[in-house]
Amino acid sequence: MKHTKTIAFISFSGCLLFFVIVFSLHFLRPDKNMLTCFVSEYGVGNYSWLMRIAGYALTVAATLLLTGLLLNIRAAKKSSISLCFFCVGFLLLTIFPTDVPVFPPTPHGLIHAIAALIALISLAISMITWGVDFKKNQYWKSVAKTSIFFGVISLVLLIVHIASPVALKGLTQRFLLVWDIGWLFLMSIKLYRTAVFASPLKSIA
Repeated sequence: MKHTKTIAFISFSGCLLFFVIVFSLHFLRPDKNMLTCFVSEYGVGNYSWLMRIAGYALTVAATLLLTGLLLNIRAAKKSSISLCFFCVGFLLLTIFPTDVPVFPPTPHGLIHAIAALIALISLAISMITWGVDFKKNQYWKSVAKTSIFFGVISLVLLIVHIASPVALKGLTQRFLLVWDIGWLFLMSIKLYRTAVFASPLKSIA
């Protein structure tokens, strides 16, 4: 299980790096109002390279978490596909910067917006489906309900974000991102802690 421990360590390190960079950008870019601006707006203008590093770090973290989970848990297709959709979606929204603000929207801005929506919906679904899979594994059933709870709240926060007024969209997005990435971080830690004890594709009895 040495490889799983390495995968898990890099995964939660990537999540932590994302948090540190985005937190730092709130001070490096005082021109941005956190109540109204989206986090992805830090990817345009000064220090945009830092936001790209954060985006790639989280993409790698999520991809490695998916890899580690598949190596250790017999998962349903919907679980692996939904988390894969998040990884691809987050990669695309990192590659294609958002519009800040511009009308009409640019092609790369549209790709960013669509990829972000797909990624957020996919991750919420993934939390729930992985939670169902966790119930069938003796090493992971302790976090099954937690994962499902994360997924339900993630969907609620996504709806709140979409329905929130423009004056609060930046704030509601931040709540959603903290919650979602928190799940990735917690699952990476769980993967690391169980790597020593769990065997690949351990029973789902």
